[in-house]
Amino acid sequence: MQNLRICFSKTDDAIYISHLDLMRCMQRAIQRANIPICFTEGFNPRPVMNFAMPLSIFIEGQREIMDIRIMDGLSHEDVKTRLQSAMPPGLNIISVTDQKRKASDVAFSKYKIEISQDKMPKETFNNAVLELIQRPELLAEKIGKQGKNKVVKYINLTEHIKDFKNWTSNDGNNVITLTLPSNTQFGVSPTLLTDKICEELKLEPEYIHITRKCLICEDGEELV
Repeated sequence: MQNLRICFSKTDDAIYISHLDLMRCMQRAIQRANIPICFTEGFNPRPVMNFAMPLSIFIEGQREIMDIRIMDGLSHEDVKTRLQSAMPPGLNIISVTDQKRKASDVAFSKYKIEISQDKMPKETFNNAVLELIQRPELLAEKIGKQGKNKVVKYINLTEHIKDFKNWTSNDGNNVITLTLPSNTQFGVSPTLLTDKICEELKLEPEYIHITRKCLICEDGEELV
């Protein structure tokens, strides 16, 4: 048996696919590609596959990770070629490798946020956002769970944002890059920040495009 790591991108219309639908999509693609995936034992066998930190709907992913276990007999290149031929538009296989680190090692996600807005001059907007990030406290509502019930919690975004940068791109959009916590115990969605920016600056942007660039482990290394 082989434990393989599939690196793929999720772009264009595929950003509208929920994580549950993505799982179904990948299972069907594996079947169409005739890849001999292993199944769990028991009364309800399931394909042995795992995604490292599910990606929220409407967010693009450039280097998403799916781990699978297959029977011996196919090379990495064979698996990549077969899978790619079965992928729907917006899902593309980047690489197939052996698993070197556990998916549970993921601690952070690196994001790029592009904002198109005309209410404020570009540099004024950049400076205003930077001032928000530098506040000692920037509270945002985060929906969590307490038992089976949903509860609203408040988190200080300032405490969780790492590697923040912002600038104006050549096409006139305001761009933000940052790293946020992203693990099984705690995660911060970039939409919390964009919602807070719009609220504080009283903006209604033409559009906001968010891309997850990669997944990062606790030691700062990218999960590959």
